[in-house]
Amino acid sequence: MSLDIPAVLEDGFSRLLTRVAGLLLVAYLVVGVISTVTAQTLSLAVFDAFRSSLPSDAATTPTTPGMGGNALALDVGLPVAIALFLAQIVLAQIVGIVGIRTFVSEARRSFPTGVARNLPWVVLNALVAGFIVNVLIGIGTILLVIPGIYLAVALYFVQFEVIVEERNAIDALRTGWELTKGERLGVFLLLLVIFAIGIATAVPSIVLGFVGAPTVVVVLVSVVVGAVAGVIGVAIGARAYVQLKPDGWSSPGGGADARFHRAPRS
Repeated sequence: MSLDIPAVLEDGFSRLLTRVAGLLLVAYLVVGVISTVTAQTLSLAVFDAFRSSLPSDAATTPTTPGMGGNALALDVGLPVAIALFLAQIVLAQIVGIVGIRTFVSEARRSFPTGVARNLPWVVLNALVAGFIVNVLIGIGTILLVIPGIYLAVALYFVQFEVIVEERNAIDALRTGWELTKGERLGVFLLLLVIFAIGIATAVPSIVLGFVGAPTVVVVLVSVVVGAVAGVIGVAIGARAYVQLKPDGWSSPGGGADARFHRAPRS
């Protein structure tokens, strides 16, 4: 099917005022706080690990751009900080899987049946697929930026293929690429909309920082609006994915008894 951007946006936004969207927002808020704390903790731990080799005038508490310094950092050693950071990556991926599987379904009041099915296998392949896609985009960006943007658009639904269809990472690269064929301009425009939403939701924390609000307040507002933007982005992306699937593809049903369509695992 072709991508109808107005229909995708209407469909995606209509799912935000539902019970499952509210529950997902809470989950995204929790992940946002944990991600901020672990990122700042890792930053501080790395700084402390190398502090002894720095000149005395440089041995001050570092500032992490966009994180409000290290206001929420934990005072732990580098190994613990690394472990916490890796754990939050897995946690964030799990929440992302639940979000995509929920918004791809027709569920509105309760999460669809099977939302956590084969979770370890899916988490592993989603992380691998995400890593490969990010490396490819990074290489493409180095090559005069445009190739990186093209790859970001062409491979946007790779993780969706892993999460919904339970394909392995390599097969998902192929099927995700094929899914956007002929629709990449539309996907690009849709991603611009999602990007604009992200920019708009970042304005409150930017303004608070500009007027000198307390660091903790700036960080917490950033986490809240980031969670809202995250849920909106997943809802829109999921509905676009459903729209691009071939005719005859059976999307999940709605409610507690909804199940996912799943092609045989590759």
